[in-house]
Amino acid sequence: MSREARDVPDVIARPPLILFVTLVAGLVLDQLYPAGHIGQMATSLRYLAAGCAFLAGIALLGTAANEMRKIGTNIPTWEPALALATEGIFATSRNPIYLSFVLLMIAFALIFSSDWILVLIVPFMLVMHFGVIRREEVYLLERFGAPYADYMKRVPRYAFGI
Repeated sequence: MSREARDVPDVIARPPLILFVTLVAGLVLDQLYPAGHIGQMATSLRYLAAGCAFLAGIALLGTAANEMRKIGTNIPTWEPALALATEGIFATSRNPIYLSFVLLMIAFALIFSSDWILVLIVPFMLVMHFGVIRREEVYLLERFGAPYADYMKRVPRYAFGI
């Protein structure tokens, strides 16, 4: 079945699944090839930093999800986009949910003293960029046309002009 017939972005996998697989892979690699660098950090500092990253990630995720619900569009990539989210947090970043995933990965890396989860943030972002985000952009351009193209010009893909 073609993407047009399904009316959803042609992403390589569901983003929460990519996040979960990356976290599990990091924990497995920690068992197979432990480095122990994060574990050398003072426990209280590590937990404080993890808590901050976790709360920031949850706040960002919740803010983005609330904005999408408010405008009446679907959040999961396996459901069609019904409207463009361009206000609120989406006026700062086109992908705040995926940024929240990175913050959550940092939190889990600190909580579990996982050097590998931190290392896997780079491949995670590459998979997300090429396998999800770029494909979502193609879908949204086809679905919404000029309004989405204008939005792409105004708002960075991630944040801080990136």
